[in-house]
Amino acid sequence: MAKVFTLTSRVDRLEKDIENLRRDVAHLSEIISQYSAKIDVLVYAVQSESDKTKMWVEKELAKFERRLPTGKEDEK
Repeated sequence: MAKVFTLTSRVDRLEKDIENLRRDVAHLSEIISQYSAKIDVLVYAVQSESDKTKMWVEKELAKFERRLPTGKEDEK
C-alpha cells in the first residue's frame, strides 16, 4: 500500500512539473514570436536604408560622371 501511495504522489508531482513546463514553453513561444516580429521590422528598416544609400551613391556617381570631359577632342 505504501508503494501505491508513493507512486501516486510521484505521478501527481510529475504531472504538476509537466504543466509548469507547458506554461514555460507557451511563454517562451510568445516571447520568440514577439522577437521574430521585431526582427522582421528591423530587417525591413535595414533593407530600406540600404536601398536609400544605394540610390544616393548612384546619384552622386551620375553627377560626377556628368562633370567628366567627354573624351572627344575639341576641333579648333
